[in-house]
Amino acid sequence: MIPFADIDPAWTFFAGCALLTFVLLKRTYRHFSRRPKSSSAPIERVHRPATKWDGVQRDALAQVERQKVEMYEMSRDLNGQLNSKMLVLEQLIAQSQRQIERMEQLIEATESVQ
Repeated sequence: MIPFADIDPAWTFFAGCALLTFVLLKRTYRHFSRRPKSSSAPIERVHRPATKWDGVQRDALAQVERQKVEMYEMSRDLNGQLNSKMLVLEQLIAQSQRQIERMEQLIEATESVQ
């Protein structure tokens, strides 16, 4: 048996560092070798374009779809504005009709007094 008093402290330090390095490397390897559970679906492959015009149709389709959405939103906004203006116009017409009826009543009342 080796007495502990005869062991050089430098060798103990180096052995401890080696053991620590081994343990940390083993943990790191285990951690990065795990596969994520959420990536079970395959990744969509996109082919490398052979010419500069490859993929333009897909980009154009996406741009057209974006423009369709923008036009739909704009039409909804314009419809809302038109509806609110129509309501205000109907209220103004009803108010003016009431004023016309009131003026006719006042004219009749003035003619009956004379």
